[in-house]
Amino acid sequence: MTIYTRKHTSQGIPIVPMLDILTILLIFFIVHTEIKRQVAVLPLNLPQATHLAGQQGDPDDILLEVGDDGAIAFNGKELSATALEQAVQELVRTNPAARIQVSAATGASMGRFIEVMDRLSAAGLTVEEVPVRIDINGPED
Repeated sequence: MTIYTRKHTSQGIPIVPMLDILTILLIFFIVHTEIKRQVAVLPLNLPQATHLAGQQGDPDDILLEVGDDGAIAFNGKELSATALEQAVQELVRTNPAARIQVSAATGASMGRFIEVMDRLSAAGLTVEEVPVRIDINGPED
């Protein structure tokens, strides 16, 4: 007499444990991802241009702001011109691939803007590669 035993066959790939693992990985990456946003310290009214072509700035760039009153903010902190040079030198030393984006207010003096660009050059940056932020949409009608 032969006893027949049924062989258990797999129903396929178990989906529920895979979904659990996927959910845990998703939560892990959401929690540990650094969300980096540009933080404007100075209230800037950017110069407007209607005929200039431009391109969208990189959100990972570090902001350097020049306000109407000549105040300078770099990477979320207000600094003097000499402290700006030291901060940029430190940034270049620690992260040579970092990019800086300059935003100057409409009322900022050209002399102050040139001084800031000169400090960037003294800190070791190639000024020609530093983008300047303007509003290319122009005035709203």
